Amino acid sequence: MLEQILCHTNAKIKQRQLSNNKQSLQYLLKETTIDELLALFGLLHLAGLNRSNRQNLSDLWRTDGTGTLRKNKKEIPPNFITTRRKEVYSTQFAFQKDMMLISYMPKRSKVVLVLSSLHHDQNIDPASGEKRKPEIITFYNSTKAGVDVVDELCATYDVSRNSKRWPMTVFYAVMNVAAIDSVIIFRENNNSKTNRRVFLRKLGLSMLEGHLRVRKNMENLPRGLRKRIHEQVGEKMTYPPNKSAKTYTRCKDCPSAKDKKTRHNCNQCNKPICMQHIIPLCQSCVDLDSE
Repeated sequence: MLEQILCHTNAKIKQRQLSNNKQSLQYLLKETTIDELLALFGLLHLAGLNRSNRQNLSDLWRTDGTGTLRKNKKEIPPNFITTRRKEVYSTQFAFQKDMMLISYMPKRSKVVLVLSSLHHDQNIDPASGEKRKPEIITFYNSTKAGVDVVDELCATYDVSRNSKRWPMTVFYAVMNVAAIDSVIIFRENNNSKTNRRVFLRKLGLSMLEGHLRVRKNMENLPRGLRKRIHEQVGEKMTYPPNKSAKTYTRCKDCPSAKDKKTRHNCNQCNKPICMQHIIPLCQSCVDLDSE
């Protein structure tokens, strides 16, 4: 699956490269790698650990054969939503092709809407007594436990982002369910009771590691950031010796009137500086300063 995502993502990037004539944006349109994709997925899992007030997956259309509906769907007939002039425990039925919709009123101020592709009749469950529940309601109540538990687990550490593209919504849902499955498999294989939050944090960080190992050697990153990356991957950062330039260049910190030339450069920003502006530091002090 990861290879498929990488292939189609890079194909889209190439298409944008050919259609974009602005040279200033070409550096942004670079092909991605599996390490970058894994890092993105890892960040989504880590971000999901700290999220709140996000949309629950139970608010979306369900994909199973029988499921409840929210009353804000415009396709629902108005008389199925209202509670006026209806008796408690009354039921309305509607049929279309291979789908069935019911509106059940369990109490005076509440209406329950259920859509099903598994039921095609108006049978009432006799075991429900005076509540006169339709069989579709009884069936849903007996099978909803697993769905509701998964929805609750997904909402706890939800990786999804607001998007108008349904493929992205489906992809986020797949990531949420895959994270739940991975916790269950890990616990069973290792006979462990690992906390789900701890597991997801380790999972996200492990997905980031490959991309971090690539970025830790980028010299254009600030030294403090590179040091934190080295600490994250469990390596000690090494500092290259300051190489003297082959030619003399004017010191950037001296007034231009002095025209003072030097062959030394700053180790961090690489600007030319003369001996007057150089501050000698030992390795321990450099490490302390970068923290």
